[in-house]
Formats: sequence, structure tokens, C-alpha cells
Amino acid sequence: MGTMREPYDVTSYFEFLGYGRGDQTYHCADLTSVIAYFRGDEAQLEELLRPTPFTLADDRFAVSIADFTRNSGATYIDAAVILAVRYGDLVGGTYYHEFEDKHGSVAGGRELWGYPKRYAKICFEADAHGARADVSNEGASLFSLDFTFDDTVDGSGWAGLSLYPHLQVRAVPQYDGPTFQSFDILSRDTSKDYVLKTRRYGRGAVRFGAALAVAGQPLHAVPLGAELTVGDYASTAANGVPTHVAALV
Repeated sequence: MGTMREPYDVTSYFEFLGYGRGDQTYHCADLTSVIAYFRGDEAQLEELLRPTPFTLADDRFAVSIADFTRNSGATYIDAAVILAVRYGDLVGGTYYHEFEDKHGSVAGGRELWGYPKRYAKICFEADAHGARADVSNEGASLFSLDFTFDDTVDGSGWAGLSLYPHLQVRAVPQYDGPTFQSFDILSRDTSKDYVLKTRRYGRGAVRFGAALAVAGQPLHAVPLGAELTVGDYASTAANGVPTHVAALV
């Protein structure tokens, strides 16, 4: 058996992994997103957060679909359930459930920055009446979202809800032990570089599948309203690359 190749640049291994470095930057012109807002059951949401280092900051939460098929890097569609959380003096949003339809973007976002991404099939369409999305895996629906334009909705139902910065756990398990090799809290706020082009309000309805239940009970969700936005998204060196908040290991 031979020894390690010399010289060897370890960053070349990203080519094998199929995703970019942690300081990568990218942009997505005309990103179309639907975000529906709901009031949840506080006890359920706290139970979801129990295994995490975060505490609940608001009983309102969001369900989102974002179409990154115009992205300058990897192209994908993202679907998520976002909870408002607190860590110390920081308040923001944590992507509690997140799904994407490309394996590379799933691995990259999860392993680089701690987003809890999993692969799913995502069908998303928007028209003059609104938008619809279905997120499924192995033939079972994880959740579906229906959005209908309604100009009587004004956004007041989710005023003051803080979902930025994103607060995520990046945890690397020990390869030979029962705990973690590293356990870091990261903060990331791409909203600072986002340029909104259009926004229309409406009403959103969500149907959660059994995989997203809490202790066997459907996730409680009282609709507050929704919005469809189009804007220029950017993950920049200044704001798209996460900052380190704390190390718990």
C-alpha cells in the first residue's frame, strides 16, 4: 500500500463530496417564495425544541417554499418549517424541518452550516390565483401548502415575528464514542442582502403528514395569512457565511 500523495491539498476533497466550501457565495435572481404563517400550540412547539439548545420565542411559526432553480450555484427547491427561537440574547428562526430535492444541496447545507436538510420530492407551481406545493418522500406526503391571493390580508398577523438570523446547530458526532466531536451554534442572516421586488398577500393552508406529527398528534396550525414574494437573493461573504455563536463541546 502506498503512502499519502504528496503534495495533497485537502480542499480538493470537496470535488469528491459534490458541494462547495463553507465560504462559498452565490445568488438567485427573481427567487420566488411562499411563506405561510400560523399560530401553533405552545406545548407542541416546546416539545419539538426539547432536544435542541433553543427555547421558544413565539408561538407563531412559518412554512415556506423557495424556488432556487435560478440559483448561480446548485439549483433546487427548498421547503421548510421554521420556528422562532431564542438562544441567550439572540432571537431568530431555526429551520426545524427542511427538505430539498437535490442530494448535493441537502448534504452541503447540512454538513457545512447545520441546516437539518433531508431529501424529498417537491412539486411547486404558481399562477394568477396563487401557488401550491407538495413535499413527499417514498410516496408519503410530508406536508402540502396551498396559497391563494387575498388583498384583504395585510401581514399584521405575523408582525413582529423574528425569523432572522437563522440559528442552527452544527453537530459532528464522534466516530468512536457516544457524544459529539463538535457542537456549535451558528448564526446566518441572508435577509440583509435580499432585494424585494414584489410581494402579494393571501391565505395559506397547510396539511402535515404523519412524519411531521408531535408525539403522534398532528402539528397544530391556525392560519394567520401568507405572502408570495419575488426578489433577488444573495448569500454573500458578509452575511451568507455563518458566524460562530457558541461551542457546547
